[in-house]
Amino acid sequence: TLMGYELIFNNKMILIGYRNSFFYAVIGTFLSVMMTVMSAYALTKKELVGRKLLTFFFLFTMLFGGGLIPTYMVVRAVGFIDTIWALLVPNCVAVFHIFVAVTFFRTGVSQEILEAAEIDGCGHIQTLFRVAVPLSKPIIAVLSLFCAVAVWNTYFDALIYIRSRSLYPLQLVLRDI
Repeated sequence: TLMGYELIFNNKMILIGYRNSFFYAVIGTFLSVMMTVMSAYALTKKELVGRKLLTFFFLFTMLFGGGLIPTYMVVRAVGFIDTIWALLVPNCVAVFHIFVAVTFFRTGVSQEILEAAEIDGCGHIQTLFRVAVPLSKPIIAVLSLFCAVAVWNTYFDALIYIRSRSLYPLQLVLRDI
């Protein structure tokens, strides 16, 4: 019978969990893709002062993570405990995604087109949003998929940082059922 579905969907926490998970996935994906694309574009610019040092710092954080306790201390120190930002900001940038996007910008976007846009008077930000981003739709789609799945499946971070049941994503609602 369909009585199980009726019981589940009569539980208002299921709908709240779906709403929260959808919100976290959409906003988290948007923030993550935006930050990743902007970082990757900046790292492809040869005139960026300290580019190699920045790349080293990104690579270093990819290889050696701080772990749960330092991350929790930072999230608590900035006041994100029991807020939506605790699930969105700490995982906003994935270094692996930055390196994937850098590789795409170096190989998939013609440097001549970017130089032509700069000669025509575009600044770096205009070149990024008017030329590079429209040419980068494939990598943006891939990054969006990666980020959306990662944010949707965020169970452990929500378990650690979220206390209010009204902010629970679907995974924690299902755990409580």
